[in-house]
Amino acid sequence: MYIHQHKNEWKTEYQNEADLILSKYNGSINLYHIGSTAVSGLYAKDCIDILGVVNNTADVRAQKPNFSDVGYTYKGEYGLAGREYFSKTKRKVHLHIYQLGNLAIKKDLNFIHVMQGNLTLINELNQIKLHLHNKYPEDKDSYQRGKEYFYNKVHNML
Repeated sequence: MYIHQHKNEWKTEYQNEADLILSKYNGSINLYHIGSTAVSGLYAKDCIDILGVVNNTADVRAQKPNFSDVGYTYKGEYGLAGREYFSKTKRKVHLHIYQLGNLAIKKDLNFIHVMQGNLTLINELNQIKLHLHNKYPEDKDSYQRGKEYFYNKVHNML
């Protein structure tokens, strides 16, 4: 597991991937760049997280072949109720699609809203990530658990 200083190209990579998804999805889907790669200055794993919001997740399941055509693997809910999850390994991308109204949408978007431009929080999370990365270089679960307190703090700010 590796974390990187923020890369400006993450924004372009997100936009390219979003354009590809939009070209293949038959119907209405709103896409958002989420996660650490969406926050300028924040350290992150080199993986683009995309939030998709649709009116009906049944439409997403019906279009699995469209996603497969552009390199995505369907993973189902993958541990989060109400989510349709796809991953792409060639260009590391995680696509999280929820039906409009799911609470996870607000949670993901609020994180970006609170973090964007808040250098104090960005520096705090960067220090936490570096510490956890050094402490658990091969243990993704412990790394993730170690960040939970910070994420809960940010989510409670709104």
